[in-house]
Amino acid sequence: MLIWAPSVEFAVDEVGRIYGDVGLGRFQLNLAHPVERGDYLSVVDELHGSVLCQLDDLHRTSDLDVDRADELGHGAPTLVHERLVGLARVIGYRDDQGLVKVPTIPFRPGAQVFRAEEGLIAGVLGLGHHSAVGAYVGLLRGHALRVELDINQLVQRHVSVLAKTGGGKSYLLGVLIEELLRHKVTCVIIDPHGEYGSLREAAPKNGVHAKFKVEVQGFGNRIQEYSPDATLNPKAKPLTFSLKNLDPRELLIFMGLTNVKSFLAPLKTILEEASGRSPEYSIKDLVDLASRHEEPAYQLLHERLEYVEQTRLLAPHGTKLEELVRKGDVTLINLRGVAPDVQELVVARISGTIFDNRKKGKIPPLFLVIEEAHNFAPQQGSAASSRVLKNIAAEGRKFGLGLCIVTQRAARIDKSVLSQCNTQLILQVTNPLDLKAIAQSIEGLTEGMTEMIQSLPVGVALVTGGGYHTPLFCEVRPRATRHGGESIRVVEN
Repeated sequence: MLIWAPSVEFAVDEVGRIYGDVGLGRFQLNLAHPVERGDYLSVVDELHGSVLCQLDDLHRTSDLDVDRADELGHGAPTLVHERLVGLARVIGYRDDQGLVKVPTIPFRPGAQVFRAEEGLIAGVLGLGHHSAVGAYVGLLRGHALRVELDINQLVQRHVSVLAKTGGGKSYLLGVLIEELLRHKVTCVIIDPHGEYGSLREAAPKNGVHAKFKVEVQGFGNRIQEYSPDATLNPKAKPLTFSLKNLDPRELLIFMGLTNVKSFLAPLKTILEEASGRSPEYSIKDLVDLASRHEEPAYQLLHERLEYVEQTRLLAPHGTKLEELVRKGDVTLINLRGVAPDVQELVVARISGTIFDNRKKGKIPPLFLVIEEAHNFAPQQGSAASSRVLKNIAAEGRKFGLGLCIVTQRAARIDKSVLSQCNTQLILQVTNPLDLKAIAQSIEGLTEGMTEMIQSLPVGVALVTGGGYHTPLFCEVRPRATRHGGESIRVVEN
């Protein structure tokens, strides 16, 4: 028989009391009753009034030793003194200028800790209101406060959406794209699995939509779709690239030949021969001309040109950029069923063309989304698209080109690309290597938050950046459009 003896008497409305050594940013508290990790707390500061804090971790301590535990196991009456102890992080208060600041003097040991009121949470975190530049992605977990991401910051500072397989990243990205459509932000989405065509259709309405105050709708006339293989993806228009618009260096990259010095001169010779015969030369003409030379460099060019011919990506007149990028709308590049090496070429060419033309101001500011980004900008190995995506991550913000990377393997994506994303939307991640990569790329992520990421329920995301000065746990709102990324059922109930 266990007889529990509390160690401290608390006031009725207290959560707990501060004890031990107290730092400026953290403190320990003896809890009066169980609260959840991540809950918001408040402490009254002598100079600044109520200060917002957050419970980062908690554990129980007791005086129960091994021998008494054994006695307890045999039914002997045992008096146990135990405590529920928490570790809290100080978020801060709003000063007279509206800035969030942390007190410069630590709280006093023994100070009372209360559950934070909704008004304090909203005021300090900057939540709960509609914004003209806000993308509404959900509600603060456990509260009816809207979480809206600053769209200008999304485009200017890049975004990552991270989750394990089946964690809901494509659903969350769909929510984000809906908001960008509502704000008429131009988007291009690299869609390896053909998931995002469902943005055209409204979702079936249910009670959850009412809770989050979301109206269902489709964006049929705002979505256009292209694919290198329109036979596999019949809703898509054929996607090709103009051979005439590729300079010799770009064509070499398209061919997968990075040793420019060895192949540039012979390729120029072939191109000159082709243009001398006909200004409307094709990739087949280049293949034929390369085969007429016996030198090793020409033989390798012949082999690689044959490969490019088989991809059917190059044509005398390719898809026009003004058709591909339509202001205020979303363009899907559907790569479902396309070979991985061809996917890399498509991503490299589209990303490079968008980047070059955005720098020249020939296309509007836009948001480039790369699904399965670990395949197109890998940390180890190489991909035809790696170089241009690194350049966009480093320089795109200067020219109004926002990058969004989406992956289930944070550890496998190029760290220089991941670290450039100042807004992160993180759902459940359990792989230790991926967790380590996330922790290293995000400033202000505490050990407690990293642990919480492993056990996040479906539909809850950790949001960092996006106009907020502290990480937030957000219940993702329901999709207004139909979700196209559902798992296929093998056995029906």
